[in-house]
Amino acid sequence: MCSFLSPKQAIGPGLTDMQQYHQWLTSRHEASLLPMKEDLALWLNNILSLELTAESFMDRLDNGVLLCQLAETLQEKFRESSADPSILRNNKTIPNRRIPCRRSAPSGSFFARDNTANFLAWCRGVGVGETCLFESEGLVLHKQPREVCLCLLELGRIASRYNVEPPGLIKLEKEIEQEETAPLPPPSPASPVQALPPSPPSSPSPSPSPSPTPAKVASTKKSTGKLLDDAVRQIANDPPCRCSNKFHVERHSQGRYRVGEKMLFIRMLHNKHVMVRVGGGWETFESYLLKHDPCRTMQFSRVEGKTSPVGSKSPDIKDLTPDSYLVVAAHYRGKK
Repeated sequence: MCSFLSPKQAIGPGLTDMQQYHQWLTSRHEASLLPMKEDLALWLNNILSLELTAESFMDRLDNGVLLCQLAETLQEKFRESSADPSILRNNKTIPNRRIPCRRSAPSGSFFARDNTANFLAWCRGVGVGETCLFESEGLVLHKQPREVCLCLLELGRIASRYNVEPPGLIKLEKEIEQEETAPLPPPSPASPVQALPPSPPSSPSPSPSPSPTPAKVASTKKSTGKLLDDAVRQIANDPPCRCSNKFHVERHSQGRYRVGEKMLFIRMLHNKHVMVRVGGGWETFESYLLKHDPCRTMQFSRVEGKTSPVGSKSPDIKDLTPDSYLVVAAHYRGKK
């Protein structure tokens, strides 16, 4: 597999062994979070001059100290940008407060929870909604990595309104928003919407090509478009589908693909991960196909080539855990 793709997700063990299935599902969710963690780690490195990685992301944040530093840094940048009347007019009043922080807080301690709570209070003050926040315990005990990532992405959206460079995913969102306001470009007359052709056969001993540097990718959009097409084709054809009713993946225009019956925006994140814009969030293309391609979803109900008896009916609700489904964002108001 090419070096620019996300790690391939293993086929699931099936539903006959629910414990094994839940363990696999948890690892799959971790894999789906990898692009988001990498993107946010790069953003924090840029703002705070750190050396975070996706692997150390939660470990470095779990005492709340770096989050408090992030809040202080962003607050100062927001105040500097508020000199522009147009920015101040279109945003909330910028909080001007000291953010209490115990710099020596050990991981898992009360002080770590207190630091995190202070950061969350600041987030509310700058306009992060309750649905995008996480619990202090969720960070300190590493229980809510997805919610932590979504909160930081929302903070990145707010920061972009004050001319602060946002995470890569937020840049892609803005790019897509601009495209959505423009009329849908027609397919090229010489080359109408077509299914992506299969990948060319690889040589017996291919040498892995190094990923281009971010600067090179940013400066040559055409190469980015071809890189994305190649990546989408490779993921869509791995494994090859021989069904009579094949789940089609067709390129409509640059960055737009018809996947099944839906028109989707697909982007390459940092020249490495193929991401699909889904609702108000993002999902890896591999994860999207696993949930929507009938050929791949059937793999969930197979063990050693035999169809699981659970596959013919819905699993018992008592056997399900919070990791049995994915939530990007939700707004719900119950009746009292």
